[in-house]
Amino acid sequence: MNSKLSAKLKFIAGILLMILNAGIWINGLFIHRERAMEIVWAMPLLLIGAFLLTGWYKTTGISQIKKSQKWKFTLSVLLVNYLVLYLIYMISDIIFWTAIDLLSIPGILLPLLLGIFIMGFMLSWKYEMYAGLFFLLWYFLILFAQIRYSEILHRGPYILLGITILIHGILYLYYYTRIKPTE
Repeated sequence: MNSKLSAKLKFIAGILLMILNAGIWINGLFIHRERAMEIVWAMPLLLIGAFLLTGWYKTTGISQIKKSQKWKFTLSVLLVNYLVLYLIYMISDIIFWTAIDLLSIPGILLPLLLGIFIMGFMLSWKYEMYAGLFFLLWYFLILFAQIRYSEILHRGPYILLGITILIHGILYLYYYTRIKPTE
């Protein structure tokens, strides 16, 4: 098969799989709210889409892409996708759940978690170590909040959905300590 055609197909397939993943999240959080477990089963679409985009990135014609650039591209694609999914989840949380008292600890933790995620997202483009630490802090705060406060426990499976952020934190730290120094 033609190399350029193959690269274009990888790009299109990767984007379509990520759009399908976001559509499944929208369906599970807004349309068929009782059957939200399909969100968990949609995660492989996100990963396959990210790896297809990485395959496209490797064949774009850029001379000799370094291993660190491939890692950074894959991590960035996954993180941008998770940002979109986080926003979809936050919008459904605002629309369908009763408001939490913002003067209580759970009401303080939820905006704090969003701020920590956004900080990690912004730092991920230049300061990978700090981004990894912010993502790990985000997940440990989710664990604490989910176990300690019933208001957060009954709002959804934050621990399960947050595993992606935990993995991001670990991968960013791995990238910073093992992949980036070799260049």
